[in-house]
Amino acid sequence: MIEKKFFSDEVILLDEKAVDNFSAIKLVARNLKEKGIVNDSFEEAILKREKEYPTGLQLSDGVGVAIPHTDADKVNINQIGIVRLKEPVSFIQMGSDGQIVPVKMIFVLCLKEAHEQLDMLQNLMNVFSNSKTVSSLLNAKTAKEIINIICG
Repeated sequence: MIEKKFFSDEVILLDEKAVDNFSAIKLVARNLKEKGIVNDSFEEAILKREKEYPTGLQLSDGVGVAIPHTDADKVNINQIGIVRLKEPVSFIQMGSDGQIVPVKMIFVLCLKEAHEQLDMLQNLMNVFSNSKTVSSLLNAKTAKEIINIICG
């Protein structure tokens, strides 16, 4: 289970439009910056890391998610920024040779300690392994509902 302290309805964007994966990441990064969660270098760093180490994940039920993140020194406050897109954008599958994943939800990890990233990735993978939970995330009406689904 993921603690609620990692989420705020102020950094969960629902049914946004983006032309590609980088514009989708920018949406979240700029919102996180406006809220003081990350510093000025976060957006550039997370985009650079996504180019080098793609974060798309094809889930077993055909849904795609992405979990971009970057170095802990770019983070002011532990938080997970989320954007659910109206239409999926293409991400490259994590660990693949360019396989494309249509991604509908992006979870941007903002964690001040590097070791926390692995724990959070494992926790999110547990959330994503339940197709009923993923379906609930895709159909949630509010940011608070998203938080309640993820945190139980």
